[in-house]
Amino acid sequence: MIEWHAKATYGWNHETWFRGRFLEEWAHPQDVERLQRSFTHYNKEDIKRVLLVAMDLFRWMTMEIAKKLNYSYPSDVDECVIEWIKSTLQR
Repeated sequence: MIEWHAKATYGWNHETWFRGRFLEEWAHPQDVERLQRSFTHYNKEDIKRVLLVAMDLFRWMTMEIAKKLNYSYPSDVDECVIEWIKSTLQR
């Protein structure tokens, strides 16, 4: 999704290298910053936190891409899934 987001933002000919190499050079700065926060320590609470950060990053990118490509984003489905995950994590 980071590659798609970069291409949707900067143009479809934007170079994204191979398999994410040099991501810091070609990706959207907000994607890089959020990706850095998506790594976890090995404990239950941090794993939960990082799951929500990663979902937020993915959601933000897919909404941006959908808007740039004139697709509708399934916000209702997204909200249901997010609520289910949050309630599951609270158990």
